[in-house]
Amino acid sequence: SGCTDSLASNYNPDANQNDNSCQYDCEALSLSTVYIEVSGGDYSSEVGWSILDLPLYLTGGNFMTDGYGMGFSTKLMMNENNLEENNFLNIVQEYLNINNYHIFENPNEQSIQHIDCLAKLVGPETIIIKQVSELSPEYECIENFAEIFYDLNTFYDRPFNIYRILCPEINGGNWETNPVAAYTNSFILNNKVLVPQYGIIEDLYALDTYRQAMPGYEVLGFDDNWDNPWYGEDALHCRTMGVFDPEMIHISHKSIRSNELTNNNIYIEAEIIDYSNYNSVIESVITYWKYIQTDGPYNNFTLENTNEHIYVGSFPVLDSDSEIEYFITAINSQGKSVSNPNAGWHMFHTLEIITGDINGDGNINILDVILIVNIILEMNEYNHLADVNDDGNLDILDIVELVNIILDL
Repeated sequence: SGCTDSLASNYNPDANQNDNSCQYDCEALSLSTVYIEVSGGDYSSEVGWSILDLPLYLTGGNFMTDGYGMGFSTKLMMNENNLEENNFLNIVQEYLNINNYHIFENPNEQSIQHIDCLAKLVGPETIIIKQVSELSPEYECIENFAEIFYDLNTFYDRPFNIYRILCPEINGGNWETNPVAAYTNSFILNNKVLVPQYGIIEDLYALDTYRQAMPGYEVLGFDDNWDNPWYGEDALHCRTMGVFDPEMIHISHKSIRSNELTNNNIYIEAEIIDYSNYNSVIESVITYWKYIQTDGPYNNFTLENTNEHIYVGSFPVLDSDSEIEYFITAINSQGKSVSNPNAGWHMFHTLEIITGDINGDGNINILDVILIVNIILEMNEYNHLADVNDDGNLDILDIVELVNIILDL
């Protein structure tokens, strides 16, 4: 026996039975070390926080929020609190500032009915939803649950990005009804996503789904212990809880979506709030981007502060019909930094632009001539769209070619 977890610093590859001796190096795993005395202590005083005493019983596994005033749970929340829906909604609005709360029908009356066994919000606008076999007794109620999210809009008043994750039948606990793999019962910590594993081929598909939904994050399979396994209603998220940073810098950003582009003149905006208590100021806000098909390095441009918390900027002229990945990083005067997304990147696909449409507005006219003249005069870097005759050079011949295109229209 020994430590069978490959993430542990004392991992023993020869051990065939876990003896609960695993030790973890927080620095190697890029985790913050937090020590909390649980027994005989007071949690709020130990972390230096004030704890709000809600007039509600809130089960953590039956609550999701996007962080922007939208909350989700199953109707079990009403049942456990013995409250009418309106009374419950008034309480969460008063105490938690959640003014858009969605209550779902309980899926299986004989199951735990917690929403984290049905879905996982992995970003303000992205959700992973459980999918079961059509032969499962829960198939219809799970699909009804998913359909509600397909009809919902995010904080930015547009549809959620929805990913489905196949959760096959497993040998669950003797108290469970129709147990399936609880892949949505995962845990996100900084730049890592820990997904419960069940020793089946579908584990790999589950990891791949998270990687698609959260590009750039480190997605790791998390094995259970032989004597304390994951169940269909009791997995990783049921047993762990992340502690947020009350002095964080927060970036709110409506990410660019390919289907919303009307041209390749792409404007970007972010709201940045520094919650630290050091009277610090935001010193820089930079967008890093590159073409996905290249290995880098990242290009970058600065976002300018236009009013109290709003920073804006524009991408340079981008190649037609190209995939872009980008992220925004803010740094304050104390040297603290944060990115949006927290790890990884956003992605979008530029529009396919016709030859001569330098500014990507769908028209070829004098505005494109002016732009190509300015590009040639400044000559900071090669611009594919300005190379109208496609000879690898930017010069007067491209201007002549563009004028001829306009005259022939």
